[in-house]
Parts: sequence; structure tokens; C-alpha cells
Amino acid sequence: MKIWVIGRSYPEPSNNMMGSFEYEQAKMLQKNGEEVYYLCCSLHLNKVIKGWGYQSWEESGMKICTYSKHFFPRVFPLYFLKLRNHLWSKFLQRVCEKNGWPDIIHVHYPAMMMVADALRPFHQMGIKIVVTEHWTKVLTKSLDFIEIKAYRKYFEYIDTCICVGSPLVNAIKEIKGNNITPIYVVPNVVDQEFQPSMIKHDGFEFIAVGRLVKVKQFDQIVRAFTKCFREKPARLTIVGGGEEYDTLKKLINNLSMKKQIMLTGSLPRRQVAERIANADCLVCYSRFETFGVPIIEAWACGIPTITTTMVAAVIDNFDSRLGMEVPFNDIDNLEEKMRYMYDNNSLFDKKFISRFAQENFSERVIYQQLKRIYMEQ
Repeated sequence: MKIWVIGRSYPEPSNNMMGSFEYEQAKMLQKNGEEVYYLCCSLHLNKVIKGWGYQSWEESGMKICTYSKHFFPRVFPLYFLKLRNHLWSKFLQRVCEKNGWPDIIHVHYPAMMMVADALRPFHQMGIKIVVTEHWTKVLTKSLDFIEIKAYRKYFEYIDTCICVGSPLVNAIKEIKGNNITPIYVVPNVVDQEFQPSMIKHDGFEFIAVGRLVKVKQFDQIVRAFTKCFREKPARLTIVGGGEEYDTLKKLINNLSMKKQIMLTGSLPRRQVAERIANADCLVCYSRFETFGVPIIEAWACGIPTITTTMVAAVIDNFDSRLGMEVPFNDIDNLEEKMRYMYDNNSLFDKKFISRFAQENFSERVIYQQLKRIYMEQ
């Protein structure tokens, strides 16, 4: 099958790896023998992918097609939807002219992309349209009325909607109303880079991974760690970039914890995999997570997790052998669970955790789920 995967952007450290989830899924499809094109646009005042205008190149046999153009920021109520869809239509037509028509178009983050009008003509030509929703704003029901109106347009014609976690299903059903479009849950895929490590290290290491934004509450993880482990043989590594980086750095300095808490900034995937595999426990204290990819990456490495009860990866796969849950608003509970993990980490079976991840989130498993959806009539 010739599949177009449409993502938010081309993932690079300079954009905090935006588009990584959809790009990794596209690579997985390519590895399994499909003819895959990864498409994305940057409609922004100064953000550019490789160069302005149309760009294309190949990576590991997969064709990348991008389009960058100076554009107004998306600020309510000025979304410039007609112009946005016009530019997307021109871009998609250019891809067709260069590479031929696809059999399937798979769009990620459709509520964020707002390109339903640009895709409708492809459906009218008999091309299957599949969307996968990941966006937290859909889960938290915080789309504004323009975004809701644009989102509902997809459900007038798309063939299938996929969610990365079950909490999103009910949120989407509320938006689309009585529309009969089928909705499936297909989790994110865990990259093969994430494998258990046999390297031994002194002390105990907690790790937290993700975009440094307020909703993920990295500051609370820092405070809990400081209260529990100051001057103990333990450390905390925080991997990721984002708007809270400077705030977290200042907090760590003010707490005099620079020797035990490290901020790495954004790292390439291989280095993230190494960091997680060589840690003892991953902590996620986010108020909302539509899925929680670092969770399954930790499990793939055989690492137990402490996560809030708002993480879809855990909600759909809860098993006390994988780690522990805490409420997102109970820091005392977080401290208690971190102390328990520090004292009882050996109770968690790394082989079981890693095997669980492979059986539920490996490329082979996710590819088979997507293939069944693609082949449905």
C-alpha cells in the first residue's frame, strides 16, 4: 500500500522533536514493507523545515515531503482556515504530481491540524482517510468553538478514527455526536532503541522524560525528590526541552540540588534510550497524558514506573507488576511511592516488564493492528 502519513512537523531538537510520534509510526510502516511518505507543513512566521517552500528527501527508504511558508500564528479567533486549507491543498497536489496518488492518508493530531477541507477531495476520489488523535486539548475538552467546528468536518467523511488511549474515545464521541465513524484504540509504538541495559551503576536514579511544560509538573517531581533524597545516594535526571527549562533550572539552584538533579535538555532518541535503560525508575506526575510514550519506553527497558492515574498508557494497561500509580494532586503520595521504589526496586522483575512492553507496544504488534484497520472495507 502507498500510505501518506501526515504529521505536525519534522522532528528535530530545534522544535523539541515535534512530530516524533507520527514520524516513528511512519518509519514502522515503512520497515514492514509499505510504501510510506511522511508529509508535514510549517505555516509560521519564522519556523522552517529544511528550507522555505517545497522540500523532499529520503530517509531509510521513506520519502519525506515538507512545505514551509511565512504564515500568521494560530491565535483564537484568527485561524485563517480557508487560507491554511488552500496552502495544504496546493502542497498535497504537489506531492501527488511528484509521487502519484496514495491508497491511504493517515492524519495525526487532526484537531490541531485543522485540514479537513483539504483532505475531503481525496475521500471523494475513493482514497481511505484515517485519523489518529493524540491531543490533550481534545481529552480535556478545551477546544474552542472554531476548533470544534473544524474538527467535526473530518467526521463527515473519514473512514476511521483511532485514539492512542481509551480516555480519548469518550471525549471524541462527545464532539462528533451521533456520527457513526468507528473509533479504535491503537497505542503508540515503542522504538526498538529501547532495550534493557546490563550496565550496573552506583546509587539509585529516578528519571523523568517529556516536554518541560507546566501540565507535566516536573517542578513537583523536583520538590518531592529533594524532600526525600537530599544527601542520599540517589539522583534525578530530567530529559526534555521546553518553556519550563529555565524555571526548573532556577528551582534546582535555589534548592541547592545541582549535584543530585540534572537537566539534560532535548536529546536524540538514542541518548534518551540510554538514559532510561540505565535508570532505576521513571516518574510521570502529569495532570493529563493522552498516552505517555516515556512510560512504554521505560517498560521496554524493563524499568518500573511511578505515574499519575491520568496516564492513558497505564489506565489501559494497569498492572502492579509494572509500577505504581499516584493521584496527580497528592505530592505526599508521590513522595511515599518514590521512597518505596527506592527501598524495594528489586521486587520489580525487569524481564517481565520488558516482555510486557514487547507484547503490547512493539512495532510488530502495532503494525498488525494498523494493517487490519487499513484493510477494512
